[in-house]
Amino acid sequence: MPDISLKLNNKILCTLTQNYDKSFTLEELTKTVLPHFERMNINNENLSLEREKQANVLDALIFLADNGLIFLNPLTDESSIKIS
Repeated sequence: MPDISLKLNNKILCTLTQNYDKSFTLEELTKTVLPHFERMNINNENLSLEREKQANVLDALIFLADNGLIFLNPLTDESSIKIS
């Protein structure tokens, strides 16, 4: 399981670094870093899957923000790379 978290953290960092001048919402970032995430028909199963994937991305974002690697705005749900 830690291997999956590490890969997700790396995908998020790469995405934010490549787009350093842009902020991403949780939904945008989820769709970007998890390319297999497709919303087909909205039903309970797909909605549940969407929320589970967003929760995984949010966990990774919190970890990266806590370690000072990204900026996570809790008011707007947007993340961006932290430039020193």
